[in-house]
Amino acid sequence: MSGNDSNGNERAAQPKCIACDSPKLVCWGRLPVYTADFLGHDFDSNANAGFLYECRNCTLRFRYPQPTEAELMTYYQGLDVGECWQHGPEREVWRFIKKALTGLPEQSVLDVGCFRGEMLAYLGNGFKQFGVEPSKVAAAEAERRGVTIVADRIAGLRDSPLKFGAITLIDVAEHLARPLDELGILARLLLPGGKLIIFTGSTDAFTWRLAGVDYYYSAMPEHLAFMRPSWFQWAAAQLNCEMNSCKRLRYQSSPFTHRVDEAFRNLLYIGYHRARRMSFVPGGLLELPLVRRVGKWQGCWWTSARDHTLVVLTRNK
Repeated sequence: MSGNDSNGNERAAQPKCIACDSPKLVCWGRLPVYTADFLGHDFDSNANAGFLYECRNCTLRFRYPQPTEAELMTYYQGLDVGECWQHGPEREVWRFIKKALTGLPEQSVLDVGCFRGEMLAYLGNGFKQFGVEPSKVAAAEAERRGVTIVADRIAGLRDSPLKFGAITLIDVAEHLARPLDELGILARLLLPGGKLIIFTGSTDAFTWRLAGVDYYYSAMPEHLAFMRPSWFQWAAAQLNCEMNSCKRLRYQSSPFTHRVDEAFRNLLYIGYHRARRMSFVPGGLLELPLVRRVGKWQGCWWTSARDHTLVVLTRNK
């Protein structure tokens, strides 16, 4: 059965939560497409990016409908490993992860979505290093760095006998089509006392609450699931884990001038799209030269915002 969102757009039949299967959902509206392409294909203005839903039971937000697993795997496997996700020799979040990797039952780390293996290389030779990576080219580069690739996706570990002292998901949890199920597979691979360490965007961040469906993070078509600390607290109980810490961080550290510039641009971008959806805003206002220029922006990144959380869950003994 179809319905309309708050903006009058027709939407598909309401789904169930992709984490807890609850039908008690709120639809925040149709999601835009920020990227110049759509999952590696030429951008089509008619592309269905889906709607943003929020579960009233577990607080997860998610995209629906989602791209298929085949579409996502084709996209990930086709990424340019020489250009994507270049963060330099060190990221701020890596330092906090290294601090969290203390008191493990075993000095072994599985990095899910390890890509070229930079984060594992940063941790050093004190850990046995394992990875999950869908891109064959990136996985080969990680192996050259000494990483043992054990699967190309989390589902490939469902019946694995392997056990690890820690499992990390850095900029990965938002890509999970069934987040609780997939985190459950990983939690079962932890030794008692092992740590599940997750870095992802947080829907309770001020910038996200300000932007709503216009926020860059949920407007990337490969991003499917969006968490907040309360969701991880709920999920920990389902995973036989305890949530030990939750630290707010930026996606990447930036100088003050860059943060001010991104904030200013995003206020313009958000303001334009809010005005465009309001019937009482004069059409002539949207035709002013500066306003028209903002309207032509495909998207507006806010990667300097303090909108991510680093969550540490410990497997119960």
